[in-house]
Amino acid sequence: MAAPSSQTAMRSFLYGGAAMLLCFDIFFLFKAILTTNFVPIVPIVAGILTAGGLLFIVYAEQRAREEDKRDHRRISRVAHQLESPLQSLQSDLEHLMRNANKLPAEERLKLKHMETKTKVLLENIRDVFLMLQAQEKPIARELRLYNLCTLVDQVVAHQKPAASAHNVELVHKAYCHDAPVRVDRQLFLIALNHIVENAIFYSLTPGLVNIAITKGSKAVRIIVQDRGVGIAPEDRTTIFQPFARGHMAANFDPDGIGVGLTLARLIIHECGGRVRWRSHDRAMGTEFEVVLPLATK
Repeated sequence: MAAPSSQTAMRSFLYGGAAMLLCFDIFFLFKAILTTNFVPIVPIVAGILTAGGLLFIVYAEQRAREEDKRDHRRISRVAHQLESPLQSLQSDLEHLMRNANKLPAEERLKLKHMETKTKVLLENIRDVFLMLQAQEKPIARELRLYNLCTLVDQVVAHQKPAASAHNVELVHKAYCHDAPVRVDRQLFLIALNHIVENAIFYSLTPGLVNIAITKGSKAVRIIVQDRGVGIAPEDRTTIFQPFARGHMAANFDPDGIGVGLTLARLIIHECGGRVRWRSHDRAMGTEFEVVLPLATK
């Protein structure tokens, strides 16, 4: 049987404590009335109102969470239903691209554009689906031992075409050769790809993104630093909120929907790590740091 979460335990404690306080206050109120001792009635009534208000707040918060979960399930169902026909469309487009040699260059370009947009749409749907799942329950199914340096190499290789297309240079430096961590490989690659992709898209061109790996005695760190637009002060409180985007986001990443960093932090937390960030002055870049505990072999 799974142990209750800290939030569930705190909610139960508050609910139980408020209920006991309300019962005691009602008991003392009746006792004061029966003994015609009206001196303590004012503090007793204040206690009843306080306990009742606390009960109402806890109840309303629980109902709001239940509504959020229902909304999450509805959106997840829609995302899942959209994913299948889009995957079929992508497969058809790939088939057309393989047999498009005889088409005019303009038509081939349109097919390629359709294929790219379909891929972006599928990835956005996947991210929404995973984010909603991760907000309700753990999604990391296979936490296994991997060399973090190898995983980062794979992300860098995957992001190089995007960096080149945006006129951004990726500089990758590992200050260690072996950094064992326990992660869900597929999910972790999605998380790290989002962080690196973010640095690429929001870089001022010609740009530079530095990726470094440093290993300590108990943890390993991945530092992703760009020289981009930075994060405006008014956007800093919402950076990890779902679907939140900065006021300049559409100028740099028009296909983004504001779930990449949210999903990345949820995944990394499930792997026992944490994500920290700091932004310099405007147009001086942003630095993200992923910290993961070293695993014992």
